[in-house]
Amino acid sequence: MYKVISRSYRAKTQAKKVLIRFNKKKESLALKDDMRNEKMRLRALSDEVKVSRQELKEDRMLGPLAPRRTLSKLDVEEYGVVSEERLVGDYVPKDERIKYWNIAVGDRVVILKGHDRHKIGVVKALDKPRNGILVESMNMVLAKIPAVYVKPGQSTVAYREMPVKYSDVRLVYPLPDPETGILKDTVIANIQRSKIWFDKRNKSKTWDRLVPGMAGVIIPWPAKEKPEKIDKIGDTRMLDAETITYIPSLLRLPFPEDVIDELRNRYSRFRTRHDPEYIAKKQAEDLDKHMKATARVVTPVQEINKKARAERKALGKPVLSEEMLEKIGRIMALNRPELLAGIQTAPVAEEAVV
Repeated sequence: MYKVISRSYRAKTQAKKVLIRFNKKKESLALKDDMRNEKMRLRALSDEVKVSRQELKEDRMLGPLAPRRTLSKLDVEEYGVVSEERLVGDYVPKDERIKYWNIAVGDRVVILKGHDRHKIGVVKALDKPRNGILVESMNMVLAKIPAVYVKPGQSTVAYREMPVKYSDVRLVYPLPDPETGILKDTVIANIQRSKIWFDKRNKSKTWDRLVPGMAGVIIPWPAKEKPEKIDKIGDTRMLDAETITYIPSLLRLPFPEDVIDELRNRYSRFRTRHDPEYIAKKQAEDLDKHMKATARVVTPVQEINKKARAERKALGKPVLSEEMLEKIGRIMALNRPELLAGIQTAPVAEEAVV
């Protein structure tokens, strides 16, 4: 039997294939544009560094005969220097950022591109929004330091690390040589990760880094360095912190009463202690309300109702007579067997109805 395929099903399948090809082509073009822009940025940066080094070399050789390359005295020190904005790359869209970073601060990595390629260094910082890594003392360029971070008398120009792309570095870890068994630095190209779990101590997601092709070999994460505590001039000494300067007593308050008014709401309705001025103010408000209430016009009906309420209040609570108590007891005796049996009460005799 032949399977009958409708035209609409064929059209949908063909449309899906066209859409898949279109998305792949779009991603490929976007990747090429990003690579082209990154290459142009690195080329411009490299040209700036080369020109700056060449000019510095010429100035040293010529000495006092060196040409003046700047327009003002303020630009003398900053001429030919890479700006702070050029050191930082462009932000990467969230969907293109690396989700799981297998390289952390403190790891040893080898650089694959640039003038420091094939050199091994320690990771100094991570730039996750730009997929960048700072390697200590690697990929250095002469950069301008913002005036905010410069102390008086220091130069505003210094060598700084330029970020390296995450894809341009590889993790280096010592592994035993299969022939000799001696530990040797090994470049790990594709780090595998284990199942992700939540680390309660650090309150973050973590996983184990595995070496591909070597079962059971786990690369430990670098230990986080604890910040060194340095005593400064304004810090409190341990001796002063441990000295007992206050002894509580039941004869006086722990602090002056004025402090209570500063810490708490002076006019809170949950407060039990108030100042005399506040009490006098509230009494005046109550008196004013009472005067307004008594001064309003009262209708004859309101006067009669008020008088009736006063007479009822003067009589007090009602008292049950002996006849009423006897009748209530008779009704309770009639209804008690049915209540104990759990049966719904039947209509009561005429004498049992109140």
